Amino acid sequence: MPWLFAAALLHSAIVVEKRETLKSWTILLAILGFGFSLMGTFIVRSGLLTSVHAFAMDPERGVFILMILAGFMGGALTLFAFRAPVLEAKGVFATVSRESALVVNNVLLAVSSFVIFIGTMWPLIAEMLFDRVLSVGPPFFNTAFTPFMVALAMVLPIGAMLPWKRGNLARTLRPLWGLAAFSVAMGALTWALQTGNSPLVPVGLALGLWVVLGSVMDIWARTGRGSFGNRFTRLGRLPRADWGKTTAHIGLGMSVFAVAALVGWESEDIRVVQIGESFEKGGYTLTLTSVDRVQGPNFVSTMGTLEAWRDGRLITTLQPEKRFYPIAGMPTTEAAIDYSITRDLYITLGDPQDNGGWAIRTYIKPFANWLWFGCFLMARGGIFSLSDRRFRIAAGAERSTRNTVPAE
Repeated sequence: MPWLFAAALLHSAIVVEKRETLKSWTILLAILGFGFSLMGTFIVRSGLLTSVHAFAMDPERGVFILMILAGFMGGALTLFAFRAPVLEAKGVFATVSRESALVVNNVLLAVSSFVIFIGTMWPLIAEMLFDRVLSVGPPFFNTAFTPFMVALAMVLPIGAMLPWKRGNLARTLRPLWGLAAFSVAMGALTWALQTGNSPLVPVGLALGLWVVLGSVMDIWARTGRGSFGNRFTRLGRLPRADWGKTTAHIGLGMSVFAVAALVGWESEDIRVVQIGESFEKGGYTLTLTSVDRVQGPNFVSTMGTLEAWRDGRLITTLQPEKRFYPIAGMPTTEAAIDYSITRDLYITLGDPQDNGGWAIRTYIKPFANWLWFGCFLMARGGIFSLSDRRFRIAAGAERSTRNTVPAE
């Protein structure tokens, strides 16, 4: 999701003191974010990549999208290159400073986005230029992408607490050692409690806690000294940019844990089930009660009905479908999903079998909603930062100074 990385880059740029830098980053990231969305539209709608929207593929349409992409990216980046010197910010900062941490943050996010782009586009380039058919799958992305996200999560709380221009690393780390120890301990506890599962989840939990607790410590440290009551009162008077940063970082910590839980604890099952038959999966008893033919507005559907039971109680009724669109001549599979705070239950209906049963595929995805809520918090943090009145006042003050005529 390139837009997510662009949003995170924009959020980190928002907290930079120089307004010119903010303006420059905002323009560049707006160009890149919209350009990536056009690129995704092109590779899916043109048929270069297989998509669930296969019925909407049209090579001729892809040519027009490619022309729009070339015109937008080429023209926008050319104009930005001409205007970049005007937006340049001047300032000196030490190696250990928040500015340096922001540079590291932006580099890690940009490289991560580039890794995803290369992994997506390289098979197409190899087939077009070298006549080689390649497949880039999860092993590549997990190996190439994960280290950058781990490094980002480790650096983020430290960089957020560093002062501008020049900082002392030992002094910054002093209030964070306890949080780091607690995060590692919780990861170790999770590793000890789980049996035979991937170590990815304990690592993701430790990193997620480290980011979340480090963000809370950062916002608390900004209340200064004094009694607990006075410091708590000062929390409400902190600038929106500070709250935006904390909110976005908490969202990132939640997303780190959610991704680790999804990858490490996800379970999948595929089997042939007779109508009226029950089977166990992930603590649930699933019963296929019926399979019916349903006429939709522009499709014909084969709809299955499954009941999910747990501890003798009916949790939900799921109705996965296999749809066929006669006009497009394309079949689609519609998964039935039951959402929960700690897990999502997905069920898809497959083809009928010779013995009269139906192929049923079941997925249990732990903490899937935590990922989306983490993304929501990151976006909300960006909105908080953008609404900080200091940026509007600074801009108005600068215009007023320019228009002032010296008194004689």
